[in-house]
Amino acid sequence: MRVSDPDRVYTVTLKLEGDIERTINAIFWDRVVKLYDILLAEQDWPPGFVCDCPVGEEVITHSFSPLVPGELAESYSIKWALAQAPALYRNHVGWDRDSPYHVIPIKGEPQQQPQHPIKFEARASVRKILTQLEYQGLIEPCVSPMNNPLFPVAKPDHSYRIVVDYRHLNGHTRTYAIQNSHSAALMNNIVRKKYKTTLDILNGFFCQNIASESRDFTRFRAFGSQKKCCYLPQGNKNSPGLFSARVTEILHELDPEALSYVDDIYLTDDDLLQHLRQVARIVVGIAEIGYKFNFTKSKIAFLSVIFLGYELSNEGKSLAPHFLEKCAQLQPPNMIRKLQSLLRFLNFGRTSIPDYATRIKPLYELIRPNLSSRFWTIEHTHILRDLQTVLLAAKHLHTRYNKTHLVIRVTAGAIGFTYVTFNEGETVPIGYKSHLYSATEQRFAQTEKILTAVQMAVIKERPLAQGQCIIVVSPIPALEAVTKASVPNSKALHPRWIQWATSLTATDVDYIFDPKLQTQEFLQYEMEYPVPADTLPIDQYQVVMYTDGSAQPAVGTKQQYSAACAVVSGYMEGEKFCPQHTYTQTLGDCTAQLAELKALLFALEHADPAQLTLLVCDSYYCVQSFNEYLHYWRLNGFRDSKGNTIKHRMLWGKVADLKELLPKVHVVHTLGHQRVGIHVAGNTLADEAAKSAVAVTTVAAVTCLSSKPDTDILAAIKATSDGTPYPKGFPSKYQYSMGGMLNAEVKIPGVGVREVPNKIVRPHLITAAHEGAASAHAGVAATISLLQARYWWPGLYKETKQYVLCCDICQQIKVSTARRPQQTPLLITNKPLQCVYLDLCGPLTPDSVYKYILVAVDSCSRFVWVWPQRSADARTVIKDLRIFVDTYAVAAFHSDQGPAFASKAFRDTMASLRVQLQFSSPFYPEGNSVVERLNRDLKQSLTARVIGTGRSWLAHLYGVQRALNCNAAL
Repeated sequence: MRVSDPDRVYTVTLKLEGDIERTINAIFWDRVVKLYDILLAEQDWPPGFVCDCPVGEEVITHSFSPLVPGELAESYSIKWALAQAPALYRNHVGWDRDSPYHVIPIKGEPQQQPQHPIKFEARASVRKILTQLEYQGLIEPCVSPMNNPLFPVAKPDHSYRIVVDYRHLNGHTRTYAIQNSHSAALMNNIVRKKYKTTLDILNGFFCQNIASESRDFTRFRAFGSQKKCCYLPQGNKNSPGLFSARVTEILHELDPEALSYVDDIYLTDDDLLQHLRQVARIVVGIAEIGYKFNFTKSKIAFLSVIFLGYELSNEGKSLAPHFLEKCAQLQPPNMIRKLQSLLRFLNFGRTSIPDYATRIKPLYELIRPNLSSRFWTIEHTHILRDLQTVLLAAKHLHTRYNKTHLVIRVTAGAIGFTYVTFNEGETVPIGYKSHLYSATEQRFAQTEKILTAVQMAVIKERPLAQGQCIIVVSPIPALEAVTKASVPNSKALHPRWIQWATSLTATDVDYIFDPKLQTQEFLQYEMEYPVPADTLPIDQYQVVMYTDGSAQPAVGTKQQYSAACAVVSGYMEGEKFCPQHTYTQTLGDCTAQLAELKALLFALEHADPAQLTLLVCDSYYCVQSFNEYLHYWRLNGFRDSKGNTIKHRMLWGKVADLKELLPKVHVVHTLGHQRVGIHVAGNTLADEAAKSAVAVTTVAAVTCLSSKPDTDILAAIKATSDGTPYPKGFPSKYQYSMGGMLNAEVKIPGVGVREVPNKIVRPHLITAAHEGAASAHAGVAATISLLQARYWWPGLYKETKQYVLCCDICQQIKVSTARRPQQTPLLITNKPLQCVYLDLCGPLTPDSVYKYILVAVDSCSRFVWVWPQRSADARTVIKDLRIFVDTYAVAAFHSDQGPAFASKAFRDTMASLRVQLQFSSPFYPEGNSVVERLNRDLKQSLTARVIGTGRSWLAHLYGVQRALNCNAAL
């Protein structure tokens, strides 16, 4: 390798195979090394190329020239990817023979269509094109009465191209090709990295082969002779779908990250070296299939590229420069056909600007059918200029990130609405969508128009969310609680409200209120919605109240819960809460949600209307309902959007009445059980007060169970007073007496006084201590410690330990720390029948009465015995093994510790037959791996024989046994 540096341009010359030199000229030395690695080390390039390759924004020249005296290699600007001779590249198309297209006629055979004369000025171009296509093998002569008309179409340079009208053929053939994905959806989800490449497949449809028996359907006539297509023709309804599906299939095998739309391919990566390797792999792989690339339209490793009419860069996606250039040159049309073309052109940029539908509506009015007169006025020119200005000033858009929520901001006007999509946490939009209301929808109330816009936005953008949650930002607070009764002058019919209610209750959609979206039209036509009041600085409130409700499983009663609520009132000194009053109320049998609601009502009843009060609650349900939903519930008779009665409607009615009387009370939410925050101290006090009230209720319920102490407790009290013998379990060093509330007490030296409950109460106390809120299924030691803090009775430790170890929930969620027994090693024998492995295979699909298979495998010879079993109990297993032992001199059986083998009946039977038993260790299936492996082969073989035969597995069982015994690999 020789390296020189003339004028800061590096030249690298490599001599390969003795007679070929390859030279690379590059501006930057690091690119020389990288391109050498990519282009020369990995690709087998033919000699005869001089390629100017723009990699990114840096032009790099590659020269691959053979040392032939007097001859110069021909130059082509084909970049660096085409592994074909230059003579074959000019006007050449690929040829994919792997997936031929078959025309499947329906509705009868297609009929011959008349051919109109070709105009004189187009005949030369048509002859040239037909000659070139026939020379390339894309068409061939034929003779047939079938015909599809051919038309010449003028091009801007006054030349012509040919178009064959296949509309009649399309109407008589079956549609079975996969349809193309929408380009707008593709661009919204496109991935943008640092380096980007776009590749254009040359003459894509011409590369697709047609089956020979289907070519007759593509015949056309020109200049007295007939031709038929050997390729997929343009105009056939299946051509785009077939070609797109083929390209997608090829790219999926080469690189799943590559993106394609018909004949355009898009690649991107952050690493230049990896990106170039990716491009080379795609180019070579597709070239091997038979496709070629149009490198004059391709860009390789650029920081910004044009793809599907958009410019993709690191800043985002924007309208392509050629679109903006053409947009700036638009002029008012002078005929209806040009107006239609103008509207089609402008529609491409509809997602880049807001309110597009409203802006362009007057122009679409000119192409309405049955319009008596169409006049282009100065107002239409102003509209066109306004659209040009907005499109030229359109900013970059972002693409969708599928790991974030999708945000939709909806604004509605009098005749239409616009919504903007964002990735959550970003300010740059993904796109703008605008629609016009129908004549019926324009008569709706403004709230109903917004509901229409929200419903359409959610339905249309749900695929864009890609499974993530959709966050809708609207100008209406608590949008999901709006009902027909809450909207004045409602115009929509009941079925439309049912559709809105169904859409508003979707679980994957959240709604957020934004007052900035309330337009002048919205404020003019709609009622004044209740907006949640902004809270003041906390030091401005005269009173701060914390509420909490608590509910625990009831103990000793038939109630399901035992609940209470608490309110702690005080004031703030800076960020420190100073409590003044604590109010508690026992609620009896109610849920935690109801307890929180009653706590809120309890606090409102104690609030002073003259004082500015902040009410803090840790229930989001109560706070959101109070601030947002309560207004709509009251208007609708405390029914939701579907007409169902609101839960706890009587309590919410009282809360609504108090809310009107207490305008100075602000209700806010705080998270419960936090360690840091300004509301932690007050919320903790309210929580402890509520739990204490529940504990009082629990003790009262348990006390009601014990009408008097047990006889053994009374005997211990008598022994303490008169010296009689103490009952069993009552230590003599303890002092027993009667306490208050007719409860017995014991004084333990060094510990203190403890209550002695009777035998009826003790199980309930253990349950409350283990499953209550203060313990939450703690272990044995923690539960005993909680009980011993207040109680004592004989056998407390034993009864508590037995209860905790038998708790169903603890056994499901807690990991056992007991040590597993030592693993039993596999036995190695050198004689048959020294040890036979046993196992039960099943349950299988029942065959009359047989559901299991008893499997026996000799440890030395690996010979297999099988017996069908009715059940998996010891009796049926012993019946077959007794005959087996009498027939063969078995020394020992080895099995797992299944119930059939570990039972006493099986052990006694094998002992009487003088057969030794060995068992695998628990939780160690490898100890019985010989028969476990055979069970898998047995099931697979039975399944393979049963499928398609209609016979049961029992009919094939012994045949499979014979096959397993004849297989030397087992």
